[in-house]
Amino acid sequence: MRKPKNVLLLGAGGMGMAPLALYLQGAGLHVEAFDDRFREPLRTQLEESGICVLSEPISIRKPDCVIRSSAVSLDNKLIKPWVKKGVPIYRRGEFLASFCSGKKILAVVGSHGKTSTTAMLCWGLREAGFEFSYLVGGLFCGAQIPSGSYHKSNWIVLEVDESDGTIDFFKPEITLALNCEWDHVDLYKSEDSLREVFKSLFSRTKSSLITPRDTQLCEWATINEDVENFTFKLVNDPSKFQENNIAAAIEAARLLGVQLSKKSFDNFPGIERRQNILHESAHRIVVEDYAHHPTEINAFLSNRRLSLPEHSMQVVFQPHRFSRTEALAKEFAEELSLADDLHLLPTYGAFEKFNPAGSVESLFAYLPPRLRKRSKIFSDFRDLCDSIGVKSVDSSKDQVLFVGAGNLEKWAHAFAAWEKAKGNKLLAFEIYLKNKISGGSTVRKDEPLANKTTMGVGGAAKWYAEPAHIEDLQLLVEACNLFAIPRAMLGRGSNLIIPDEGFSGLVIRLKGIFWKEISLRSQESLVVGAGAKLNEICRFACMNGLAGFEFLEGIPGTLGGALRMNAGAMGWETFDLVEWVSFLLPDGTIREIPGTDLNVGYRYCREAYDGIALRAKLKSEGKSDHRAIRNAIDKLAKKRRATQPREASAGCIFRNPEEVSAGWLIEQSGLKGEQQGEAIISDRHANFILNQGDATADDVISLIKRVRERIRESNGLLLEPEVNLMGKSWNDYLS
Repeated sequence: MRKPKNVLLLGAGGMGMAPLALYLQGAGLHVEAFDDRFREPLRTQLEESGICVLSEPISIRKPDCVIRSSAVSLDNKLIKPWVKKGVPIYRRGEFLASFCSGKKILAVVGSHGKTSTTAMLCWGLREAGFEFSYLVGGLFCGAQIPSGSYHKSNWIVLEVDESDGTIDFFKPEITLALNCEWDHVDLYKSEDSLREVFKSLFSRTKSSLITPRDTQLCEWATINEDVENFTFKLVNDPSKFQENNIAAAIEAARLLGVQLSKKSFDNFPGIERRQNILHESAHRIVVEDYAHHPTEINAFLSNRRLSLPEHSMQVVFQPHRFSRTEALAKEFAEELSLADDLHLLPTYGAFEKFNPAGSVESLFAYLPPRLRKRSKIFSDFRDLCDSIGVKSVDSSKDQVLFVGAGNLEKWAHAFAAWEKAKGNKLLAFEIYLKNKISGGSTVRKDEPLANKTTMGVGGAAKWYAEPAHIEDLQLLVEACNLFAIPRAMLGRGSNLIIPDEGFSGLVIRLKGIFWKEISLRSQESLVVGAGAKLNEICRFACMNGLAGFEFLEGIPGTLGGALRMNAGAMGWETFDLVEWVSFLLPDGTIREIPGTDLNVGYRYCREAYDGIALRAKLKSEGKSDHRAIRNAIDKLAKKRRATQPREASAGCIFRNPEEVSAGWLIEQSGLKGEQQGEAIISDRHANFILNQGDATADDVISLIKRVRERIRESNGLLLEPEVNLMGKSWNDYLS
């Protein structure tokens, strides 16, 4: 493999890929990274290191190669365009082994404990001033140390993962082997097949092998007569796993000439999701751990029992992968029987297809009767909270242990927040977001909303947020879902009335630079962020000679709002322009949907109501001279100024009935100039209600009701509001 200068990483939010991105950036490569779900603080770490974090899987510079995570298969739609272009595609481990072939690799391997041991070793070496590069497959707690780092030294310390088979590409200088237990059963059909992979790595090791004393691994080490064999003491007690990891790290450091035997590991910052204490009080402690193999579960639960023997153990377990759960269901159930109470979550499939034989239900047959009768499967966070209950001061002591490697993390942190808030969901919501949202985002309480609308009426939002990017938006939606907090989207606030009592949940506004992107995607199309103003889209199209966007000039809104209500003017509608829209769906996933597949009607798009529009590709009617486009815009603007008021309003209030305009009906009923408080029906266009300065939402709503009743009496028609009412249904007011 030729050394690349530009690389694109796909699936870069994973804890194998992100450290690689940091390492390659440090090595002087131009690194671009894409993932459909980055997390904080990882995204910020990557950006601050100079890595280009992409919002779409489209590179800015043509990559010399593409590096994919194991979760991104070769037939994935992200990969196919690069295959067609002839760009080399590498798996993460395959690329890393080749790129580091000229380095001295200290490889840490094992079925479990790799990340913790590698992190301890790297922390100790850094503390001692040893110069080396490293990649750690986890985030250091508090982001105190980056998970990947490049140094000109010949030594590089890294985890070598057996899960995807790329272990076969590595030829380490030193191999530190912690254990070897059957896992990744989708790849290794038997325990023997996994053993052969480890033995093969031992045979390729160049200088030294380190194995736990008096184990089978120690015996395998003798197959390579050209290396020196070293051992570390293994305490045969599952609860002492951390001590064993430290012993392994100390021995590995010794071979590098660094003495850590007298170093206190009490100051080691720890790794996220590894025995992390999330909340602690006199009567309850909440801990999360990444254990997803029966042996790891036994070690973690044994350690927790030993640490707090007077605390009962409430275990929340999420199986990871259907194949592993199917193969090891009996072993999982046996180790989970250490729990006093067991709460189960559905199996996290990772990139595997659903397999009923590997569902969490498969554990019940092997659980002891005392747990089988009481254990439940939870798909709703609030049900889990109700089942476990808030810990009162006079109750017995317990520890709530979240165990698993899927998306259990959000449940663990949400439960810790809920416990700290003593069951107050609004306070729990605040606590949950506090250390997760990026510094570039805005989150405020009791935010006035009237000044954020074109009508200028209404109360405040209990919570208000301006997310900096998609990841923070996903986090906000996730928090609302977990704590049952209502949420609403706000663009420029046109076509919207805020009730005087405000909104009792979270109002989200896509306001920052990230959301305002307008870029040429081809000679005749644009890609536009949901926060871009419609008049700015119109002007951009005009400057680039793209026709068909002219009607947007006079609509006072953003693309996100226009997509939500299929905004239109002068005979055109937003979805006349749409080629595709990227949505954040209610389940937290992102999906790009072609315009032809969307459920669109008059002032309505179902997908934009169910989900949140992120960006869209808009197609023009073709190229045209920008002066001709400017003239068309000016004509439409002139017509708008002549027929529509410029005072504060929410735009047209009512939908037009078939074959007649609502404005004409209102005018014919003599309602122009009708007033309620400071709200008045416009003299210029009767379908507009104006705020003369100090109108309230109740004034506007009362006037809407009066108009509606008058038209019903005079014409027998029932006008339906076109304007939205945040957090409310018009049926609550007009029935």
